[in-house]
Amino acid sequence: MLKITFNYNEFYNLMISILNSSLNLSTMKLNESDQFNNHSYPKFRKIIWPDSNFLDGEDLNTLYRSGDGNLKVIKSSMKFVSIVVVIPEEISDDVLLIGPFLETQLNENFIESVMKENHIEENLRDTIFTYYKSLPVINSVTVISTLNSILSAFIKDYNTHIAHINFDEKKIKKIDYVNRDDSEFNSEYYKKYREYLSHISSCVVLGKFYEAKEYLKLYIQLTGFFKEQSIDQIKHNLYMLNSRLESSLLKSSIPGSHVYLLYKKIEVQIKNEVSLSSLEKLPYKILKNYCLLSSNFNLQNYSLTVRNAIEYINLNLNIELSLSSISEVLDKNPSFLSNQFKRETGKTITKHIQETRIEKAITLLTTTDLSIQEISESVGINDLSWFSKLFKKIVGVSPTQYRATKFS
Repeated sequence: MLKITFNYNEFYNLMISILNSSLNLSTMKLNESDQFNNHSYPKFRKIIWPDSNFLDGEDLNTLYRSGDGNLKVIKSSMKFVSIVVVIPEEISDDVLLIGPFLETQLNENFIESVMKENHIEENLRDTIFTYYKSLPVINSVTVISTLNSILSAFIKDYNTHIAHINFDEKKIKKIDYVNRDDSEFNSEYYKKYREYLSHISSCVVLGKFYEAKEYLKLYIQLTGFFKEQSIDQIKHNLYMLNSRLESSLLKSSIPGSHVYLLYKKIEVQIKNEVSLSSLEKLPYKILKNYCLLSSNFNLQNYSLTVRNAIEYINLNLNIELSLSSISEVLDKNPSFLSNQFKRETGKTITKHIQETRIEKAITLLTTTDLSIQEISESVGINDLSWFSKLFKKIVGVSPTQYRATKFS
């Protein structure tokens, strides 16, 4: 049973939040086949082992029966690692898959070794490399230690024993597969690739940095933006990002000369940078610069007072916002600010705050695994019931229905 007063859903949401934010690890429920099958991992497995079903009864029973304890560490012949967490049945029937992840830095020799040992055709090299670039590189001891800390804090009589399983090792020796098909994996990969870039572009045109940032994180993870060993290759990725963002704004109403000047400034910045740690921060700095250009241009028809009000709201969605609090910060008379804002934007400050909060909530619903409660609080609404009503009023469906529709 769970310790203290957490219910299982709260515990689960907290755990996946910690694993994602601190280790960049994904979590899937093996007992919810729709969620699992929509992930890139089973699609990749299907390329390597076409006749293997990770969710079949025999495989899952192997996990249940293998050794003592709640954690099962699965080391694949493909050299990635996954960890299965079996939740005690008195709490839930969930079986969670953490990962997969790599324990070795990615390079051409690593890929060559994987392909040779698993008899993988040369035409699949690019697909293998694409998938592996999307995996985090972490020591399994770190993951196990983190999981043990979380689970022992919340599960009474938690068993810290760990079972180690070479889950796929024997399978790969039984059959030499030929004509493996990577079309489904590639189709899903490039669908996400285009989706993330499209969202980034749309947010940049509107000057919405924080929404764009969430999609940029997903894009960087998907593409393995910084997995290259060469600084020159990382710079190439940054040049490409700069070009994509420039292209997005050139299609907008912003004067092309403004966009080009920013493009050239960033190009020089990338060229002159020699520190890897600085290069890793550049994508978000580049994104912010384009969003600021767009935001400043989009707001240029507003007075300085209204621009300052909008920018303050955008930067402080997680705290209590009201006409009186914003007026105090801007040192303006509340009545004056209210009338000025309504005259220039066509809506009240209260309505603008509500719409901006819901826009941010929509981004979090589609880019994170945060619970509805956590999302509500992160956009400054502590009353979950009111958040749900406001969301449905503006969007037309509840937060739960919106998330389910987006991932169905």
